[in-house]
Amino acid sequence: MNFKPNYPIYLQVADFITGKVLREEWRDGDRLPALKDLAVTTSVNPNTVIKGLGYLVDNNILTTQRGVGYFLTANARATTLELKRRQFVDEVLPGVFSSMDLLGLGLYDLTRIYEERREHAHASAASPAGSAP
Repeated sequence: MNFKPNYPIYLQVADFITGKVLREEWRDGDRLPALKDLAVTTSVNPNTVIKGLGYLVDNNILTTQRGVGYFLTANARATTLELKRRQFVDEVLPGVFSSMDLLGLGLYDLTRIYEERREHAHASAASPAGSAP
């Protein structure tokens, strides 16, 4: 994991897990790797991993079965998507909007930039390996 400064590590562990859920690498109902394995994978102290897992339990993304481990809930992906969208709107967008105001950018500009970026990403994904987009 690449750690972000000024952002609690346990939340970064939670982000690692929610990223796997959103990319559908882990699916609703799946059992998570053992705590020690998660600690090794994330290069984080097991106690910090437990705190991140607890955060996800509190947000109904994970459930625990005593003596068995942690499992994604039946609607983990939908719950994760709702949580991450709410965080994006509450934590990221205010700064984006402030920067847009400062730079004189409007929603039209942002939409155009976003569409250009998506087209470029789509073209890059569609081009054969090793060729220029």
